[in-house]
Amino acid sequence: MTQPAPDPAALRAALTASPALCPLEWNSDRSAVLFGRLNEAEYHAASFLDRRALPPAAATGVVPWSLAEPWLGSLPRSCDYIFHISHCGSTLLSRLLGSHHKTLAIREPGILRGLRRADSEARVDATVSLLSRRFRPGQRPLVKATSVVNAVAERLIERTPDARAILICIPAPTFLATVLDGSQSDLAAHAAERHERLVEWGLTAPDQPAATLGEQAAAAWLCEMAALRGVAARFPGRVHWIDFDQFLTEPTGPLAKACAFLGQDADVHEILASPLMHRYAKQTDVPYDAAFRERLLVAARDRLDSEITSGTNWLKSHGWADTPPCVIS
Repeated sequence: MTQPAPDPAALRAALTASPALCPLEWNSDRSAVLFGRLNEAEYHAASFLDRRALPPAAATGVVPWSLAEPWLGSLPRSCDYIFHISHCGSTLLSRLLGSHHKTLAIREPGILRGLRRADSEARVDATVSLLSRRFRPGQRPLVKATSVVNAVAERLIERTPDARAILICIPAPTFLATVLDGSQSDLAAHAAERHERLVEWGLTAPDQPAATLGEQAAAAWLCEMAALRGVAARFPGRVHWIDFDQFLTEPTGPLAKACAFLGQDADVHEILASPLMHRYAKQTDVPYDAAFRERLLVAARDRLDSEITSGTNWLKSHGWADTPPCVIS
């Protein structure tokens, strides 16, 4: 049975009052957005703020963007960001920082993945406004983007006047082993777009796309690191770097600095004593810690040696002779 059209006044009130009507994804031509109803606990639990966050039988509805965008223009654009290169502990950091009572952690919102570098200021502004809504006074959203959103990271900070950004990375050798072990389909899916960005920045030749999976992994690391360094160069006073490998070696200091950077009056020792450090951040019922991660990396390096070597050689051929660490300066 066809559902009746929503009352415009009621829809406007719901969209602008709180984040309870959550934007999940664009339709195919980005002329409308699918919204779902989520409460604050469901936001807190979600690893991905898209269809996967919806509880069974959750209420959803499609809203034409031409209808929603004018309503959102009057809302504040006020949030912080986590940008990262993927497979570098960003979900864990989001959960640790999101445990603060004044922080609303928003992880990998689907609506951000649909933004394009050529989008109008109005579209970017309205999207940021949606992600800036709060459940209660004094709360501040901390938006952890998907790594491919780095392509528009500078625009997001530009259009969010008071935004601060945590930039998370890992050294290339760690990244190659991790991403080749767990996300080969993602590498292939974004290889062309990353090649285009690398060519634009003069970091590779137009006729030399990454061919093997190892090369695609190396190109992904170089592309997303270049994007983060671009953000840091343009907004030097508004970013804070975290090398996740260093964080795992001794997390207290780096977490304390990140909390201070975001203005959180957090008890870092209490946060680190929670179960979060011993659970897989995307599925918090699965045991996972630094020692288990290291065992997986050792096994991946042994099993995927030829592809890792291919990626390392690709980086060397592009001027990274020593397969560099996570360069954050």
